[in-house]
Amino acid sequence: MKAVKLKDNLYKEAERVSKVQGIKVEELIPHALKQGLDVLNEKNVLELYRNRKITLQKAAAMLSVDIWEMIEKIKTADIHIDYSMEELTEDLN
Repeated sequence: MKAVKLKDNLYKEAERVSKVQGIKVEELIPHALKQGLDVLNEKNVLELYRNRKITLQKAAAMLSVDIWEMIEKIKTADIHIDYSMEELTEDLN
């Protein structure tokens, strides 16, 4: 286990939210951090896909979702799906 320092105002916000949710602040902080990291990772993967740095299949693998869920995430992010023959060949291998 690693320790992380939080600014007082951030810790107070975590205390407030933990009271509202009825859980201990020590449980809330790791959960909130994990959710935040998941969101940041998804945004990063979507940006890589938008900039054509990775294929659809690679994006799905990076987020540990199937291709259909990845397509839904791309649609939700309003990213145009442009699937080339090169990408199809890469994804099939």
